[in-house]
Amino acid sequence: MFYVCFDKGFIKRRKSLMKKKVLTTTIATGLMAAGVLTTQNPASAKADTVPTGDNATSTNEVATQKSDAKTIAQNNVNTAQNNLDKAKADTQNASDSLQQAKANETTAQKAVDEQTNKVADAQSNVDKAQADVTTAQNELTAAQENAKNATETNIQAAKDNVATQEQNVATAQDQAKQANDAVTEQANKVADAQSNVDKAQADVTTAQNNVNAAQKTVDDAKAAMDPANVQSTVDAANKAEAQVNQDKQDVATAQTNLENAKAADATRQTNIDNAKKAVNTAQANVDFSTKQAQEMKDQLNKYQGIKDTAQKEVDGLNDKLSNVNTIELPKGYTKEAYRAWNEANYKKYIGTATAEDLQAIKNWEDITSQEVNNNYKHNKIDEDNKILNGDIHNLTQSQLEELATFTASLLNPLRKQVGSIPLEVSKGSVKIAQDVAKKYEQDNWTAWGNVKDSTFKGHDINGLVEVANKYNFQDIGENLGGNALMYGSDNMDQLKEYTYVILVDMLLHDGDSNWGHARAALGLLNNADSYGGDDEQVDHAYIGVSFDNIPGALMGSQEHFNFMYTPYGYVLNEDNTARISTNDKFDATPVAILSTEDLVTQLNTAKAKLASATDALNKAKDADTQAQQILAKNKVELTTAQDNLTKAQNVLVQTEIAQKALTDVQNKLAADTKINEDAQAKKEAALGDEAAKQKVLDQANANLATAQKALTDAQAKQKAAENNLSAEKAKLASLQQVANEKIQDVKAAQVALDDAKNKLAALENAPLLVKAAEDKLAAAQKALDPVENVLVSEKAKLSALKQDLADAQADVTTAQKNYDEKLAIQTKAQTDLDNAKKVLQAIYDREALEAQIAAQEKAREEAEKKAAEEKAQAEKNGYHVDGNKVVDENGNQVSNWTVKNGQIIDNKGKVVSGLTINKAGAVVNKTGQQINSKNVVDNLQANKRTQAPVVQSKVAGKTYVSTVVVPEKAKANALPQTGEKESKTTLVGAILVGLGSLVGLFGLGRKKEY
Repeated sequence: MFYVCFDKGFIKRRKSLMKKKVLTTTIATGLMAAGVLTTQNPASAKADTVPTGDNATSTNEVATQKSDAKTIAQNNVNTAQNNLDKAKADTQNASDSLQQAKANETTAQKAVDEQTNKVADAQSNVDKAQADVTTAQNELTAAQENAKNATETNIQAAKDNVATQEQNVATAQDQAKQANDAVTEQANKVADAQSNVDKAQADVTTAQNNVNAAQKTVDDAKAAMDPANVQSTVDAANKAEAQVNQDKQDVATAQTNLENAKAADATRQTNIDNAKKAVNTAQANVDFSTKQAQEMKDQLNKYQGIKDTAQKEVDGLNDKLSNVNTIELPKGYTKEAYRAWNEANYKKYIGTATAEDLQAIKNWEDITSQEVNNNYKHNKIDEDNKILNGDIHNLTQSQLEELATFTASLLNPLRKQVGSIPLEVSKGSVKIAQDVAKKYEQDNWTAWGNVKDSTFKGHDINGLVEVANKYNFQDIGENLGGNALMYGSDNMDQLKEYTYVILVDMLLHDGDSNWGHARAALGLLNNADSYGGDDEQVDHAYIGVSFDNIPGALMGSQEHFNFMYTPYGYVLNEDNTARISTNDKFDATPVAILSTEDLVTQLNTAKAKLASATDALNKAKDADTQAQQILAKNKVELTTAQDNLTKAQNVLVQTEIAQKALTDVQNKLAADTKINEDAQAKKEAALGDEAAKQKVLDQANANLATAQKALTDAQAKQKAAENNLSAEKAKLASLQQVANEKIQDVKAAQVALDDAKNKLAALENAPLLVKAAEDKLAAAQKALDPVENVLVSEKAKLSALKQDLADAQADVTTAQKNYDEKLAIQTKAQTDLDNAKKVLQAIYDREALEAQIAAQEKAREEAEKKAAEEKAQAEKNGYHVDGNKVVDENGNQVSNWTVKNGQIIDNKGKVVSGLTINKAGAVVNKTGQQINSKNVVDNLQANKRTQAPVVQSKVAGKTYVSTVVVPEKAKANALPQTGEKESKTTLVGAILVGLGSLVGLFGLGRKKEY
């Protein structure tokens, strides 16, 4: 677990310090901005803009002010940087803590997820175990219900039902066989129909071939009418006749082969049929013997289980008889001796005891001080009788009844010995004892106190009275034993051991309690165990036994022995007579108390069952062995039959091949015969006259028509065969459906037979099945306990891990909050640093801007000076521009030339070609040479222009030069505009106004690296 502790005083001081630092930075920034906006660049200021007199600011003062502002700004940057560095370190530490917290959360979440899976697995195991208990309980209920129905009448009815179901199986099998035979017969019909389809297809193919041949004959007959084909026709006829003779021989050979093939296939089919019958018989034998073998195996397993259960019961009863628990009283331990002691002890208490009384007291003390060897004997049956989850609250009704009858079986021989009526156990006495234990738990009543209050409290009298009133008893007696689970509570043997030990202690070592426990247990005072009653007032004495389990009890669980007496114990009238003669609130239904004789009877019965089960098991073993032998033998026969069938089926079918070969040569003979007939006719026609040839052609056409009709007939037969095949297949599908249904009927009949046999076996073995079901339930209950304990443990672990996760999540929340706070401080520090840097950078930018302005001003002045010099030189050297006029080196205007848009225009409005105006305003040619009055004509002629004479004249005392030209269209360079010099004051003022947003001006000068 991680916790983060904060010093609130430190946080307060730190916040104050940060506030002061931010405030300082803000003041410096404001000062710097004010300094920039009110400071001029001395190098660029005009004289008339510098204040004079008392208001003037000297250069030194300005420099000092600038230096101070820069120093303050740099200091602010340094301070902000230090603050940021520390904030980053704090943020990094907070980030590390946050990451660690998140890692811890991830680890905790993973542990929770893994444990959740373990809990889910444990829950699944509990659910499965509980389902097993439920299943076992249902099976026990079914077995008990079955035992109720296991009468001779029902058993005989079950046997009759088995016989009926066996007949139903035989009938269903016969019907299934008939259906399968019908399927086989129909399958043969389908095969015949398929054969007919195949033959029809072959006939169509043959007919098509005949049509083709007839067509060819017609074509050949037409060709034969050509005299040029006579010899080839004769040759073809001879060849066709030879082929027919060969075909006849081939047909004879094929017919012989077919007869031989039919005989061979008949033998093959006979062998296959016989092999199939053998396989079917063998398979039926295997199926039947497999079923029989499985039934015998099932019977063997069943009877083995029955025998094991019977053997276990016999062994348990033998063990129980060998370990019957009894309690022996010391010699002289009688009702008379107790009563003498009781009366003498009372006299001694009130001070009236005589010597005889004192002797009676001593006699009882001597009797009870004798050593008697009483030891508990364990037995297997009780050890196997488990208590669900080891919780005494989960004792079953039969277990509660068994505890009471066990107690009664120990006390009754002693009560008989001292002359008291025997204790009885009833459904009601067991229920009353349960209610008493529950009342103690409700009242949190521990006789020996608890961890909070160790005061001895004894019996819960009010609780006993309340339970007595509930069942119409005036009182209920009770003996109470502490530390009742000292031997454990896993099985009945442990509870019985404690019961035995505590009873011995109550009977033989009860002096501290004035022998009150022994008196109640044995009826030493009287049958009513009351000083106000006597033996005649009681005809029944009942006992019930139960356990409570109260947390914190010093002596742990308590065992209650509760006694009820009737009719004396019923609610009485004032005269001590019973107010009611019967108690309808008390269930007196008796619970049998088994004696040694009863156990012997049970043992003999169990031995008879064991003998019967052993005999049945031996018979089942013999039947199983015989069934397995028969099955093995039938499997060998089936394998042999299958091998024989495979061999028979592997013999090649010859008839179909031979038939096809015969059909092929017959078809060839028919075709070749036709060809021969046609060839012979063609031959005769070729050798005959034109009339004969025409006759052959006519016959060929007739044959073609016949062949075409035969093809049509064959195609119709093929269609009919295909329709018939479809119909036969439909019948086969229908019969197969019926056969499948019959097979299902066989299966259903077999299921019914198996069910009938199982019901018969269940009825015949009902007692053993009940015992087996009880054992299975006990085993299931035993298996449930450990997995439930595991589930409780895993859930506890999960709960602890979830708490760890919650703590880890809380740590993450705290660490996240701390990180966010540190990050906010870092962000603020970064902003402060950025602002400080901006102010400092603005100062550097201002200085750079001032230097740039000074340099620009100097360059401008030099440029203006140079331009003035060049302009003066241009005016002196030749033609130049003066406004929109062109004048020569003497200052005379050139007539018919003007300047427009930086170009020289003649009196026709055309651009003068080859001349331009440079930046000094001089008129220059293409080589850049300034023209003058002397070379102007040459320059114009050099540009291939038609030049007029140059005329110089004086007008009004001025000399004009008139140049007449006819120029081509020319391109001219633009003359830069010239004008008045820019006002230095205006430029500087505009720049300084722009400095009003100094924080946004960057890059005008060198940047300061921090």
